[in-house]
Amino acid sequence: MATKKTSAAKTSTAKVKKASAKAKVEMKEAVDAVEDVVDAVEDAVETAAEGVLAKVNANVQKAQHVAKQVWFAGLGAAGKTYEEVVGRYNALGDELQSRYTKLNNDGQDLVEDLVARGEKVQDQAEARLKEGRSTVEDKIEEAKGKLVGLSAKVDIPARLQDLSAKLDSLSKDLKKSA
Repeated sequence: MATKKTSAAKTSTAKVKKASAKAKVEMKEAVDAVEDVVDAVEDAVETAAEGVLAKVNANVQKAQHVAKQVWFAGLGAAGKTYEEVVGRYNALGDELQSRYTKLNNDGQDLVEDLVARGEKVQDQAEARLKEGRSTVEDKIEEAKGKLVGLSAKVDIPARLQDLSAKLDSLSKDLKKSA
């Protein structure tokens, strides 16, 4: 009997070794399968990360492009505003220069007109003064002529002496009564 036990133990040990070897192979296959899954997951994660990174980079580039467009639009608006202001400033400057020129010309025309009128008035005044002077001189000559004619008829020096004597006597009378 002992041999049967030994033989059964040997068979059992062989079965255990066979099962153990089979288990080792299955375990190795399972580990290989897990490693394959881990590699696949790592590849999938890496691919997904690359895709996400590509999308993020694309979105960053789009954002940078939009930011540049906004910046350029702001610069364009500032440039357009500057040009508009300069254009209006120049137009106002031209209008003011035109008005100044017109006012200056109108002022010069007015001065020239006033000078012409002043010269005309002076010429008329001088003509009237000459007329007046000749009229006065004529009247003086006429008065002299009448006076000479009158003095021939009336003895003016004698009358003046009489008047002077009367004034002197009146003056003496006034002094006495005062």
